[in-house]
Amino acid sequence: MADKIRIGTRKSLLARVQTRIVAEKLKDIAPETEIEIIPIVTEGDLRLDKSLGSFGGKGVFTKELEQALLDGRIHMAVHSAKDMPVDFPAGLTLGAVVERAEWEDMVVTADGKGLKEMTPGTVIGTGSLRRSLQLKMLNPGIRTKEIRGNVQTRLQKLKEGQYDAIVLARAGIERLRRDGEKHTNPEGIDEDFYRQFYYEILDTEDFLPAAGQAILAVEVSEKALEDKNFAEICRKLNQKEAEYQLLAERSFLKNIGGGCNAPVSAFSWLEGEQLFMKAGFAGDGEHMIFNNIQGRAADAEKLGEELAESLRMSESKPEKKQPGKVFLVGAGPGDAGLVTVKGLWCIRHADVIVYDYLASDTLLNEAGEHAELVYAGKQSGHHHMSQEEIQEILLEKAFEGKMVVRLKGGDPFIFGRGGEEALALRTAEIPFEIVPGVSSAYSVPAYAGIPVTHRGVASQVHFITGHEQAAGSGGETCSVDYAGLAKCGGTLVFLMGIKRMEEICRALIQKGKDRNTPAVVIQNGTTGRQKEVTATLGTIAETCKKAGIQPPGILVIGEVAGLSEKLRWRQQLPLSGKRVILTGTGDLVRRQHQSLSEKGAEAIDLSLIYIEAAADKELRPVIQGVGSFSWLVFTSSNGVALFFESVKKFDVDYRRLAHLKFAVVGPGTGDMLRSYGFRADYMPERYASESLAQGLAEQTASSDRVLVFRAEEGSKSLNHCFESKGIHYKDVAAYTTRVDRRKQDLLLRAIKDADYITFASGSAIRAFAEMTEGLTEYPKLICIGPVTAGEAEKAGLSVAATAEKYTIEGLTDCLCQLQNRE
Repeated sequence: MADKIRIGTRKSLLARVQTRIVAEKLKDIAPETEIEIIPIVTEGDLRLDKSLGSFGGKGVFTKELEQALLDGRIHMAVHSAKDMPVDFPAGLTLGAVVERAEWEDMVVTADGKGLKEMTPGTVIGTGSLRRSLQLKMLNPGIRTKEIRGNVQTRLQKLKEGQYDAIVLARAGIERLRRDGEKHTNPEGIDEDFYRQFYYEILDTEDFLPAAGQAILAVEVSEKALEDKNFAEICRKLNQKEAEYQLLAERSFLKNIGGGCNAPVSAFSWLEGEQLFMKAGFAGDGEHMIFNNIQGRAADAEKLGEELAESLRMSESKPEKKQPGKVFLVGAGPGDAGLVTVKGLWCIRHADVIVYDYLASDTLLNEAGEHAELVYAGKQSGHHHMSQEEIQEILLEKAFEGKMVVRLKGGDPFIFGRGGEEALALRTAEIPFEIVPGVSSAYSVPAYAGIPVTHRGVASQVHFITGHEQAAGSGGETCSVDYAGLAKCGGTLVFLMGIKRMEEICRALIQKGKDRNTPAVVIQNGTTGRQKEVTATLGTIAETCKKAGIQPPGILVIGEVAGLSEKLRWRQQLPLSGKRVILTGTGDLVRRQHQSLSEKGAEAIDLSLIYIEAAADKELRPVIQGVGSFSWLVFTSSNGVALFFESVKKFDVDYRRLAHLKFAVVGPGTGDMLRSYGFRADYMPERYASESLAQGLAEQTASSDRVLVFRAEEGSKSLNHCFESKGIHYKDVAAYTTRVDRRKQDLLLRAIKDADYITFASGSAIRAFAEMTEGLTEYPKLICIGPVTAGEAEKAGLSVAATAEKYTIEGLTDCLCQLQNRE
């Protein structure tokens, strides 16, 4: 077969052009192979007087070609992927996905009038309900009318005035034009014919194409693929990116129940290894609703299925989507523990979080796994987004019906621009709430042992923005009353005043403030990097210069500043002042955070990985049938938590577990098991899968049945050992560890100021290596044990230390010992 390949094609000009594209690619791949193109007439080509939906839908363009494949008359059939039925006939399959050309739809007119400019009653020709509904969404006044025929026929009908406009797939026109430049066709491609029309390309933001539009797909018989040479040619012909797109869109189409004339749209694209997909569906045939999804390209079919499910869930609500709600949340001064309970609830339930530079990474780690994280910047001198852009994105996301959290350092209404954002939301009639935060104005001084008011010392306090240019510094006017401030006997707290500190101090002294008044500057207050400089009003600016103080910081002026030495309360602990990045799953990081905080470290929670449970249909029978096993094996605390969550979810009585024996890989997993009221019956002395396998093999009887509940990507040591010993076991890939790529920007920023990074799994190591590819300098890496350290070495990373005890506490002890040595 590899000596000659016969390709079947419909007789239409566009079909033959598309087949030539495939044939030319085949000649490049296998130049010694003879290619023969065989035209075949399909029912869809003959019955041009009726709509597709009235006599069979998509299959009318493919069934004659498919029969030729089954008969062996042809080896390949080239299709426009959007014309293919969602299920292949028995014996046929997808051989290759060749390319995706220009995917948009176009409105074609003779007068150049754009879609949104068309007057009521304008007639647009289309045979697609999908196109009709979306056209009317963009211009409710237009009318649509059925049209059939090839590209040239439809354009001719437009030219004759049968329609005011028509809709065509852009790929068809472009492929015909490009082919006309290379080949002479019997139909006589006339470029002047195409030039007499106007083409308005419809942006996919407003108008989604059909699933598979512009993709060329090659259908083959399963029998033909038994020929290894032919199979290899198909493999080389296949373009992986287009394949992922087609798999996602066809999966969506199959699961939503769409056909050729069904009101369904779908479009996907790749960014690196991530696949993004938008889709629309009108369950009632009248109201199009839309949704989107993103995930690993390798999970393309699953993503299509999930998106279909989400749209089916929404199809009973065709009414216009109500706007979501925006919460303006104060993140507090830097210490993640100072956020309010309500603020934390908002973060955990948000669909979108728009955050500032001063918002703690640890707080962002509390966001849901599918929440969108948007960095607004606002760091002094390095504004990432303008205020107008921030307000625009709040409106955009809210109009999509999402719960949006605007996470602002400190309090939203104290020297922030929360008031402006709230007014913008009110003007747009978007509901919002203000969630006050602990302000740095009083909390940062408190962390330095300074009460901003104190009986007998300061009965009043003034909070002033340091952004204002001080009067007299350049002749400009200033809204700050320095004369009044100089006369008051209270405490002056200047926020964001580090850059203008010299001007501020000079203005106060000029207006009469005693230059010997105590003054303190606190940099990076409430965090592990907090630094304090104590002086007087007259000397503080110069003292800060010598100490290298940089924003963000707070200037406190007044007699209470002198109490700092007496009331300093922050205890100096083994890891005080050290910033440690934690990379494990959310649950692990929370437990590790507590252990490190107790030793004085500033723990930065950055879960680079998260756990995705297997589908219910896979877990349910395992959990409900757990009574048939005698041993239950856990290789991680994640597996323990998921197992007991599933027991509850699937309503399994705990008494059905009474006879089970439990084996765990190490003390961390054992502690998690104990938290559910069970103790491990076996734990190896060396906390590794190989040791667990060997030891457990000695514990089990020939009649025992073992259930291994673990990660999909986990070690196969247990399997190999059990098989060699003849132990009856069931291996369940209960969950998968995913990389949280949203955290890449957070990680790269946090690395710059961190002292250590800890790792508790090989998965976290691999995620870190992927996110920091090309980075040559990073903080010291600390691993929980030799297995994790081994993964780091494989990734080319240098490990500073490995814990002697493979637990969270062991990691903390390792850091303390390393710090002592330094």
